[in-house]
Amino acid sequence: MSVEKAQQGDLESLQARFEMLQARLNAAKIAYMNSASLDDRQITYEDVKAIAEELIQSNYALQRARYGKVRLKLSAAKLLRRGR
Repeated sequence: MSVEKAQQGDLESLQARFEMLQARLNAAKIAYMNSASLDDRQITYEDVKAIAEELIQSNYALQRARYGKVRLKLSAAKLLRRGR
């Protein structure tokens, strides 16, 4: 297996994790706003913030793998405000 194929596989797994966390954050935000449960428990602001911080770490890992450095800084506050 060449280095490019190994790196491509790593990028794909990082991208898949990032997309999964994006969907999880959206679901958590909706559950929090509607006072609904997610994974059979009530969602609190701290839960949503923890998911946002995990998403940020995943995004930074993806950026480092893709570009060699973090080019776009994210914050939990901006992710929680964002409509999408």
